[in-house]
Amino acid sequence: MSIQDYFIMGSEPLPDLSVDDIRKWLSEHTDKQSIIDAYAAVHNKAWWIEDNEYDYEEGTTAYTYACEQTDAWFALMDELQEIIFSYLRDEGITIPEKGYISVLAPFMEQHGYFDGNGWWVKKK
Repeated sequence: MSIQDYFIMGSEPLPDLSVDDIRKWLSEHTDKQSIIDAYAAVHNKAWWIEDNEYDYEEGTTAYTYACEQTDAWFALMDELQEIIFSYLRDEGITIPEKGYISVLAPFMEQHGYFDGNGWWVKKK
């Protein structure tokens, strides 16, 4: 692998936005590209903050909060992903039960993103 095959997220995605903020934005931006852009950002955010759960001892208030936040971001990610899957189904593409990245990555590529080893990276 060359150095250009590695991507590191340098800072937390959407640091000042909540799930509710994104839902409000989505209520005003319902076009396909906005859904795709939101999915990429929310996906990155969900996987970024997922690690927060391991920073706290189970049963503590901080742990509970971290789990709630992670669950909320992943729920939104799943909702947006399902919308994208509906776009793919409309194009006659079958979504596999496992390995759905095989159909998701080409779709995201067509809409301005590439898979940077688990992060959706906006193409320049």
